[in-house]
Amino acid sequence: MRLSVNPKKALIGDPINIIVENAQRDEIVKIRVSATDQSGNNWVSEASYRADSEGVVDTSKIAPVSGSYKGIDQAGLFWSMKPETENNLYSPFVVMPHRIVSLIKDGKVLETQTIEITAFVDLERYEVKEPIKGVLLKPKEINKPSPALIILSGSEGGIKEGWAAIVASKTRMPTLALAYFGVEGLPKTLENIPLETIGNAIKWLEGQPYVAKGRIGILGASRGGELAMLAATVFPQIKAVVGYTPSGAVWQGIGIKPSPAWTYQGKAFPYLRVISNEALDKVFFEAQQKGEPYYSREMYQFSLAEQKSAINGAVIQVEKSDAAFLLIGNPDDGVWPSYELSKITIDRLKAYNHKKRYELLSYRDGGHIFVVYPYYPTTIRKFYLPTIRVWEGLGGTAEGAAMAAKDSWEKVIEFLNRELNIEN
Repeated sequence: MRLSVNPKKALIGDPINIIVENAQRDEIVKIRVSATDQSGNNWVSEASYRADSEGVVDTSKIAPVSGSYKGIDQAGLFWSMKPETENNLYSPFVVMPHRIVSLIKDGKVLETQTIEITAFVDLERYEVKEPIKGVLLKPKEINKPSPALIILSGSEGGIKEGWAAIVASKTRMPTLALAYFGVEGLPKTLENIPLETIGNAIKWLEGQPYVAKGRIGILGASRGGELAMLAATVFPQIKAVVGYTPSGAVWQGIGIKPSPAWTYQGKAFPYLRVISNEALDKVFFEAQQKGEPYYSREMYQFSLAEQKSAINGAVIQVEKSDAAFLLIGNPDDGVWPSYELSKITIDRLKAYNHKKRYELLSYRDGGHIFVVYPYYPTTIRKFYLPTIRVWEGLGGTAEGAAMAAKDSWEKVIEFLNRELNIEN
């Protein structure tokens, strides 16, 4: 038998083909994919397949007879990878520079091939410290003004350089991973964040000779998606907004006491408070004590029900923007009801006959999206919040999240290329 894996070097999110040839007709062969992450955790997936009449196993064309995933799915061996232990896993984000593909027969490894997985394809990297804080990734071939992108973190804060690098590698647009809190010199918590941070980033980007003026796209997940939509209402240079499981209404900041999340020109945006009750508190504390996933969705739904009269005032006035919108909101989101919160934006754009395109993608088992690209493990359905000492449950399933990533990734890239390559 012969194992064929292509390509040998792949950008995160790009297809990987695994084929076994020269097997006997109907012979059962096993394929294993393994890797080691940045914390030393070993990850593995495996599946057994029945060779076809030609003695071929093509994982893009046949389903496994058993293994870590079901159905015909070329990415199945990659998204279904699980860690052997979760002791050091505090986030679904893992870095695994290599994947080892092994062909196994009767318990013996017949052949292995190694794939190099990269987030950087012909990029120049620039660390920016003034007047903003972030990392810019510029495709090397750019020699004339191009649309540019801004990547925002969610409630975890910091700089999402890895995500920005993958987006820049795929779109071939200069991409800025922008910090707005959680970095030295910026607010420590997500409270009273000035939208001027986004404005300064746009001004800085448009000051670069390789960035076209008035053709900025902005991507954010969760609270970062909320910020992305809000920024588009203030800065007309933003022409495309991608929000992964965001909210179309503004919520309070994340700190010890209720406080605004966002301000502009020194004035806070109206916001919804996160409200709890005795029953909800009990669920939280039990999850905290037992180390089990806590699903905050119910608390946000309770908060919406308790503040019906305040919702309209907190809704983001997206009709004031000059941007197209692509939102991903899922009905089984464990963190908050992102489908309903995203639909607030879509309904408002429709009501105001917004002149640019807008669309809401929804995936039944997608959960709260952290992994936005395919061929990447989606089996970790929680992340740790050290500030409140609890595991936040993402909801959804590993398979559902993988399917959401595959479908939405292609549509996001198409959306950005279409909307930002239009001369406005």
